[in-house]
Amino acid sequence: MTKKSLVKTDIVKVEDKKAVRSFFKILGGVADAVRSWIGNISPDLSNSCDIDSLVLKMNECLNPKGGEVSARKNAVSLGNLYLSLSEKGKIKFLQTLAEKFNPNKAEIDEKIREYKKNQDPELNYKFEQDLIKILESPRSKILKQFISLPEGLKFIVDMRSDVLKLKNQYRSLNPLESELKNILYTWIDVDLLDLRQITWDSPASLLEKLIKYEAVHKISSWNDLKNRLGLCFAFFHYKIPNEPLIFVEVALVDKIADSIQHLLDESVPSNDPSSASTAIFYSISNTQAGLSGISLGNFLIKRVVEKLSQEFKSIKTYATLSPIPGFTKWLKNNLNQDVTLLGKLNIKQSSAEILESAEQLKINVECINETKQCMLKLCAYYLLKVNNSNGNAYDPVAHFHLSNGASIKQLNWMADTSEKGISQSAGMMVNYLYELPKIDNNHENYVVNKVISCSKKVSSMLKE
Repeated sequence: MTKKSLVKTDIVKVEDKKAVRSFFKILGGVADAVRSWIGNISPDLSNSCDIDSLVLKMNECLNPKGGEVSARKNAVSLGNLYLSLSEKGKIKFLQTLAEKFNPNKAEIDEKIREYKKNQDPELNYKFEQDLIKILESPRSKILKQFISLPEGLKFIVDMRSDVLKLKNQYRSLNPLESELKNILYTWIDVDLLDLRQITWDSPASLLEKLIKYEAVHKISSWNDLKNRLGLCFAFFHYKIPNEPLIFVEVALVDKIADSIQHLLDESVPSNDPSSASTAIFYSISNTQAGLSGISLGNFLIKRVVEKLSQEFKSIKTYATLSPIPGFTKWLKNNLNQDVTLLGKLNIKQSSAEILESAEQLKINVECINETKQCMLKLCAYYLLKVNNSNGNAYDPVAHFHLSNGASIKQLNWMADTSEKGISQSAGMMVNYLYELPKIDNNHENYVVNKVISCSKKVSSMLKE
């Protein structure tokens, strides 16, 4: 094992933009019919006849003429049609599915009336099951047919990715997005996921995906990748066996890391992992945009901690080295608005001077101590006191780790001097500490009471 086993500590939503041209393994005898049917419809679904044909095909999926083979044939043809459409055509496809295949309100009202009128307790269960059945929308029934097909789960993941990009512009897609998410909740269950270690000996196609999906700290070369693969773990799903859903890199070191440059430096001699005292999770990457909002990172970290604690008895400390992606954006948007903030923090510099100092860091990372202390204090305030509308930490990475039961251990000045690091957080990074006996209590305090656990070193910054 190399010195630096990386664990990706930030959740980054990465979208695979490469079109999937051959998504389903079409059974013999079906392919010609599918190609013929698709060929009669324009990629833009540009006329009413195209929409009529689409609605007809969707109805055939709901009410297939024939047995299971016919049902699969219909689902295959509908899925391949979607994949063949232009962006404009996909929008019309999704709108048609969302708007024309709602639950039948009249049937629901009638079944509720029958249920209320029923006086026979023995029939209650029957009426309840009937009601559950008709409450499920026809579009949901169509979507579930894809799951049984080869690559069907990936198709649903990618369709939700498309819908997520469109739903703010097309509000009618919101119910469709919710149903896609519910289907994925059922299938992307942690008990259905396989934790695998990715090594330099893993297939090249898989290693290329790591390079592609890494968005926290860009992988610059194959040597850089090899340096990171001392400890790299990923969740896989048996229905998407060659595609990691999320992966994490871990570094085994002698103390809590305070610089990503040092951690990723290929010239630094390797440590003996058997004597390492600290595991640093420094990058977590979600690979599927369609799984946004479906929590996997917390389970991945916990599973990796369990595995490492069994394999490396010398490891006593589990922490992250995390970016602070929202800090400078918040600083620019709010520093001039909150005229009392600098006074409360006993900061002598003006807001204009602070913002100018942040800009100067992009040119010269060498900074006078006064600016350093000012930025660290403002960053501590940002992490500990700035909340979103739900009362959670405003910074998304902070919210992720705090909701998992971590605490804020320390802020690190010039921990990431890359262009991205300077731009998003003035070069600062933060360590979140996972203390196993305190995780459950920290989680409950944060989620229920909105209390953030942090070290005295960090909290005291606001009082200096």
